[in-house]
Amino acid sequence: MKRLASLVTAIAIASPLGACCPTPTKATTPPPVAQPEPPRPPPVDPEPPMPPPPAFPTQTAQPQALVFPDEPFRATQPPPGPPRPFQLPTMQTFKLPSGVQVYLVEQHTLPIVSMDLTFDGGSENDPVGKEGLASVCMGLMSDGTAALDKVQLAEALADTASSISSYAGNDSQGVALSSLTKHLDSTFALFVDTLRTPGFRADEFARVIKRRLEGLKQAKGSPEAVASRVAGPVLFGAGHPSGRIVTEASLAAITIDDCKAYHQKYLKPGGAKLFVVGDLTAADVRARFAAPALAAWKGKAPGRKKLPGPKPIGARIVFVDMPGAAQSQVGFSHFGPRRTAPDFFATAVMSSIFGGGFTSRLNMNLREDKGYSYGARGGINYSRDYGVMTAGTSVRSDATYQTLIEMVRELRALKSGQRPPTAEELTREKAGAVLGLPSRFATASASLGMFRALVYFGLPLEYWSSYVGKVEAVDAAAVANAAAKHLDDGKAVYLVVGDGKTPVIVRDGASDRPLEVGGKQLTLREALDKLVADKALGAGGLIVLDADGKLIKE
Repeated sequence: MKRLASLVTAIAIASPLGACCPTPTKATTPPPVAQPEPPRPPPVDPEPPMPPPPAFPTQTAQPQALVFPDEPFRATQPPPGPPRPFQLPTMQTFKLPSGVQVYLVEQHTLPIVSMDLTFDGGSENDPVGKEGLASVCMGLMSDGTAALDKVQLAEALADTASSISSYAGNDSQGVALSSLTKHLDSTFALFVDTLRTPGFRADEFARVIKRRLEGLKQAKGSPEAVASRVAGPVLFGAGHPSGRIVTEASLAAITIDDCKAYHQKYLKPGGAKLFVVGDLTAADVRARFAAPALAAWKGKAPGRKKLPGPKPIGARIVFVDMPGAAQSQVGFSHFGPRRTAPDFFATAVMSSIFGGGFTSRLNMNLREDKGYSYGARGGINYSRDYGVMTAGTSVRSDATYQTLIEMVRELRALKSGQRPPTAEELTREKAGAVLGLPSRFATASASLGMFRALVYFGLPLEYWSSYVGKVEAVDAAAVANAAAKHLDDGKAVYLVVGDGKTPVIVRDGASDRPLEVGGKQLTLREALDKLVADKALGAGGLIVLDADGKLIKE
């Protein structure tokens, strides 16, 4: 067979060649005759020579000077257009007999349904020594049911273009689905199985733990990931639920039985909240949750515990050394107003001017003017209990020192009124918030998230109806007052993750030069000591941590 295949291949190769060149005639050997020597075959003509390669013309064009359009209108940025007519969806609320509170937004334009069943809980309930428990156990719930393993469940969902996910945050957790209306019956059945009878298989549990352990190793090699890990204990303190860190030891301590117990304890209907957006009516929701598969689902999960007060780390600068890092992660944080503060809209505009987008002061300084970073952002991050003013960026290692100087400079300039918000900044940020509102309701899942946020923060359900008017009412004085009140350079803690041995630069006018003391260029570690000694970022010392947030004594 191999000889036959070789012969066929040879014929196939020879055929196209024969189409362009005559094939030389080869003589065959005649049968033997009674002669001393058989006649010799005629000589075969040699192969014709290969044609020379084609000659390509030499490129003679010369580089041309770039010409940019210079029409006068290009010098002025077009103003934003007027807001488009936009009808906000309305929400219905009702409670199911099981105790689940329902928030329903009917949208029948597209045959799509999104659901999110949320419960109080999350990582704030992780036992000491088993940090990561909620995240592991809730994530494992959607990795198979008692009837279907992970692959079978994934295939069943893929057949109908549906999805089911489970998650755990800091103070909330849940199970969600997305489905076409015509496939909702089968998807909802899988949703109920995921909720009530998750598989919790030992092999899947082992895979999840192994994957997370590998993820930790990877995270400890990234300045950005390390900064995210240690930010909690830096701001809240290592003993606070928001300050504890997932480690290899805490993951290894979690067992499959812990996950089964966690599911039984926290996923109860009493106190749960169901958010539904899409092609579904209130009668449909009631009927589905009254089905026999959920008849035995009863009880109430434990309420939230009262959290201890945060205890920020006692330092002005926190440093994590990562030898060989090509970039540094640089940022600051301090507590700010809560989401329900009366001056929220002025604060939102202020934080957008400071670091909210590409044209923010922080980004224009560090990226566009200095070229230290690909992007810098800042603003207030909200949870149910706290508001935290943050800023952060990844920068060239040698620019770490000057980046800290620029950050505090921008912070103080806006807070003190040295650089008050300009009319251009005010118009830009307000227009962006107003004109971008419809896009935040563009899909069923996006609409679900917008209304879920209202319930999460305890805001009125008609909040979005008055949003545009309240944004437009913000003026420069209100933004300046918010900056003076909520930006606090005296309480800001600066976190730096990078290579302590990297030589650093300082800005001198319009250019950079080596940061030197006594004719010697300082390393990053030495430059941080200089910032502390000079009180350039404010009074306070320097603390060094490892990638798990543990104190390193020097």
